[in-house]
Amino acid sequence: MILDDIKARGEELSVLQGHDRLQYIIDIARDVEPLKDKHKNDGNKIKGCVSNLWVTGKILPDGNMKYNHDAESWITKGTAKIILDLVNGKHRSEVAQLTLDDFVHLGIREMLTMQRQVGYASLIERVVGYAKND
Repeated sequence: MILDDIKARGEELSVLQGHDRLQYIIDIARDVEPLKDKHKNDGNKIKGCVSNLWVTGKILPDGNMKYNHDAESWITKGTAKIILDLVNGKHRSEVAQLTLDDFVHLGIREMLTMQRQVGYASLIERVVGYAKND
């Protein structure tokens, strides 16, 4: 279940504090495949983010979700990667049930500025929205 995966990922991240956690987020951001420019549009842009973040999502024929993203900031890109890695390949019915509170176990929201928290919440809302889309 996704909730178990979120909790487990949160436990893994909890050993990293302060600068180490930020450096980890930046490091994993380097593994993100860039989106093609045609996908970097207002329709895919996450509103409320300090830096530009674009997310695409679709429901595969088997009902599982497929997300891709890109961002101008390493921290934004890495934070999005943590979230999207948890939901990529999961069934839409499971992703559609998620709420912002389900991600509290990651311990990410607390280390973000208020403005970045708005973008974080918008990202999760978009991820869930793609899963609910028919």
